[in-house]
Amino acid sequence: MSLSCLTVISCAANARVSLSSELTEQPLNLTSRDEKIPANITSKAGNFNSLETPDLVNKNAETSSFLSGKSVSQVSGNSINPEAKQVKNFDRKIATGITNPVTVGGYMTLTPTGQTNALNNPLYELRLYLNGQLVDSFMTVSGRAYTQSRNRHQSGTEAPLPDGRYRVATRVVPGTIPEAGDRFLPIQPLFRTRRTALGFHVDPSFNKNNGEDGTSGCIGLVSKEDLDRFLSFVRTHRPQFIDVKIQ
Repeated sequence: MSLSCLTVISCAANARVSLSSELTEQPLNLTSRDEKIPANITSKAGNFNSLETPDLVNKNAETSSFLSGKSVSQVSGNSINPEAKQVKNFDRKIATGITNPVTVGGYMTLTPTGQTNALNNPLYELRLYLNGQLVDSFMTVSGRAYTQSRNRHQSGTEAPLPDGRYRVATRVVPGTIPEAGDRFLPIQPLFRTRRTALGFHVDPSFNKNNGEDGTSGCIGLVSKEDLDRFLSFVRTHRPQFIDVKIQ
């Protein structure tokens, strides 16, 4: 499977992403096969394309605005309103491990299974937790069988997404490229990386010998039924983050 995740093939190019209180659909123009994050996202999210992005603790106000769903006008220089400051502090605590995931509510993890599909593409287990209790799990893929050892922090490699903690959006956006499926849920790295436009979607070519099995780095669920169930969990429990440990 080939989806858009920056300059060659990616999981969600030109996605118009927004975090909101409900899981609803917004237009998503997947016009390239590369991880290319559009201008309207970078204007809110800051420069997530560079490894020189500041530490989460020192993120600029615009980054906090993107993660919290607040408008940039709510944040000015070093002075932010109490609600935005609370969100920023929460993100900092999650990224540094100060906040115990059990107290957060919903969260997710992605870990190796040690197994592969029929095309030798590694399978990763996506686990969903609520108040510290495992409530569901899914088999997923990330990258392709022949891209597993490539640089995970470099765009265009089609490698699996890098290890680390990611903020999870609460709104899906539809895609126009078949390999991206019709629904895409963005995630935002809470660490330095050149990878952008990562997220969850179905892998319509899973186990198909058509050259498209796998993803360009996004987390691909293996069926639409799994995606339905996964998005229902997100809509109901709004998981705060996903911890990826697959390398």
